[in-house]
Amino acid sequence: MTPASRPAGLLLRLAFLLLLGGGLVVWGELRRPRDLRLDIDLEDALPGDVAELDVTVTRDGRALLRLDQKYGTSGAPVAVHSIVHARPGSAEVDAMLIDVQGSARRTRVFVDLTKDGPAVTRGEGREEGWSRAGSSRRRAEE
Repeated sequence: MTPASRPAGLLLRLAFLLLLGGGLVVWGELRRPRDLRLDIDLEDALPGDVAELDVTVTRDGRALLRLDQKYGTSGAPVAVHSIVHARPGSAEVDAMLIDVQGSARRTRVFVDLTKDGPAVTRGEGREEGWSRAGSSRRRAEE
């Protein structure tokens, strides 16, 4: 090797290492878990009807969030807000609404968790069950 070609080879190696390091930083940032919002809208449920709410959010069989709230005879609020610490993407929301008489309605809904805004699922009255809203896709009840 001539002395003139050594700096060019060194610069090429340095440029390659910087490109590789930058790619790893970007890849790590894309895979990093974030605090993503999940809103459960109970506006269509009858006031005081929902006494307990049990929600499990999973992805690929792994639990991301478990929310078990008991509200008593006063009933649940119009909306329940929660934070899911996970990577953005599709997740399954398994929700059980329990009324004051003790009857339960269970449903599973797929939602897209994004950092841009909350994923919203809507609760309806006991007869109608849950419906899809926002960025959610309904799956048949079991």
